[in-house]
Amino acid sequence: MKVIKISLALAVVGLISYLVFISLSGSPEKEEVPPANNTQIAEIEGKIKNLGNLSTDKFSKETYEEIKYLISEYHKNKLLGKDTYQNDHWRQLLLKDLYFTYTDKFISQVYYVFNGTEWKVDNLSFIRKETNSLRSSVFLEKNSTLDNTLVKIQQVLSKYDEINSFIKSSRGFYYSDYTLKSRFPFSDFKSEISKVEIYKSKQKGEYLKNCKRLQNELDDVKKKLINSYLIYLENKIGQWVGKYKQNDFNSFNEYQTIIYNPLRQELSDFEERCKGNNFSFDSNRYSILLSNLNKDRTEAYKFID
Repeated sequence: MKVIKISLALAVVGLISYLVFISLSGSPEKEEVPPANNTQIAEIEGKIKNLGNLSTDKFSKETYEEIKYLISEYHKNKLLGKDTYQNDHWRQLLLKDLYFTYTDKFISQVYYVFNGTEWKVDNLSFIRKETNSLRSSVFLEKNSTLDNTLVKIQQVLSKYDEINSFIKSSRGFYYSDYTLKSRFPFSDFKSEISKVEIYKSKQKGEYLKNCKRLQNELDDVKKKLINSYLIYLENKIGQWVGKYKQNDFNSFNEYQTIIYNPLRQELSDFEERCKGNNFSFDSNRYSILLSNLNKDRTEAYKFID
């Protein structure tokens, strides 16, 4: 009897010890997702790897969308794992791998465009849209190195847009006071030229300096502004040539003082200002203006005297 009691006591102690051990140990953790071991996952991983090896001279959006669609289809048909947990988990893993592989490739393709001389409008539109989309992804950590790289792309586009907007809004410089006492407002005109120089300086910044179209169009804006000055002189001199016939000048000197000298001074001012500020102008048109004015002076001399 004594032996039985001792055995029972030992059994109770053993049971209690086992229960305590179980309670302290807790329930076993959920089984880890096993490595890929089915053809669907292997197929997708191979496609993602191939995406990362594509060339940088062409965007890979179509390939990216095809792989994303394939992941969605395999997940929908429960082909990515033996149960719901594994199927969902592998979907997330594959989508994340696809996102980072595609984003790295997209960035290299963007800088292929930025380092080239031809920035096509369609490419810039795609880069703008795709950068915004990639920055909104749940996989991207804000302020990470990758995020900052995408932000830099947006900053380049923002500077491009600023310069492009200036080019489109520039309509030249027009002044239409052709009275003999009026003078072309050169200070205002020069201020407009200075804006071009400011944007040309910005265009010489990183990457934007490679865009030949921006450079050429800024040069065209400057030429258009200088041409506005020349058009003003052509119109003004055109209005006063031959006027000696319609005025009762007492002498040729009076004609020179009232008409010729002010117009000749404006031509001299134009040439001096342009050369002093390194403004290129159409020298042939300028020479024709000067010739027409001198011809008018000769004819006025014959007519009055």
